[in-house]
Amino acid sequence: MLWEIALVIFLLFLTVLVIYLIPMVINFNRAVKKFSKTVDSLNDELPDILYDISEITYRTSKATEHLDEAVQDLAQMERAISREIKKPLLETAASVGGFLQAVQSFVSYFVKKR
Repeated sequence: MLWEIALVIFLLFLTVLVIYLIPMVINFNRAVKKFSKTVDSLNDELPDILYDISEITYRTSKATEHLDEAVQDLAQMERAISREIKKPLLETAASVGGFLQAVQSFVSYFVKKR
């Protein structure tokens, strides 16, 4: 008789467990189906996304190359302008400095004579 009671309790436990697990299995099945649809959708759109990323990367690379060339051209132009201006500017500054020194010497000579 003890075995029969234990068996009934065990069967009741299994029945409750099955009743509890059925909704969980159904929800799990729904989640797996949604996940599968999402993965399929992603697989369908992935080549387009990868192409767009590749195109963006290519255009960014080209823009960077053009910008780098422009900066190098600008640096060369700055060096050329600097070379062209520096020599005449230094010569003019030296001439003005010499003239001012001559004026100062001239003025100081006449001031000392008086």
